[in-house]
Amino acid sequence: MVAAAMEGKRLGLWNKSLFVVPNHIIEQFASEFLQLYPSANILVTSKKDFAMNNRKKFCSKISTGQYDAIIMGHSQFEKIQLSQERQAYFLNQQIDALTLSIDDLKKNGAEYYSIKQLEKSKKKVEEKLKKLNDNSRKDSVVTFEQLGTDKLFVDEAHRF
Repeated sequence: MVAAAMEGKRLGLWNKSLFVVPNHIIEQFASEFLQLYPSANILVTSKKDFAMNNRKKFCSKISTGQYDAIIMGHSQFEKIQLSQERQAYFLNQQIDALTLSIDDLKKNGAEYYSIKQLEKSKKKVEEKLKKLNDNSRKDSVVTFEQLGTDKLFVDEAHRF
């Protein structure tokens, strides 16, 4: 991952990579990164950086800094929100896909239970979308899109 990130930067494909690794190996990953690229400018997060009172300041540091890479843990990455527009876009895509599936099942005479399950799923997604639109953001921290990273590497991505 490290070599891919730095090679992509060298080729001009991206400028700032974000590495999301398991919490217990953040320091080890940073150490190995610097062994491979000693002159790299990296930012390594700590638990205190993502404490509620430090999070906004630290996210601003990520977005304005000229880093080759940012390394953070899974739990820290989970605290970074997507913009409301992006979340609404994904939820609308899910609703559209469920609607198409329901229509397809009805046309093909599928079991009543299968159709009801999909309708129930669609209703849950619609409720999430309504809640998202009604909810004003409690924590007005920089969103993922505003971080300024243009490449994301996730170690153990199956956890997401």
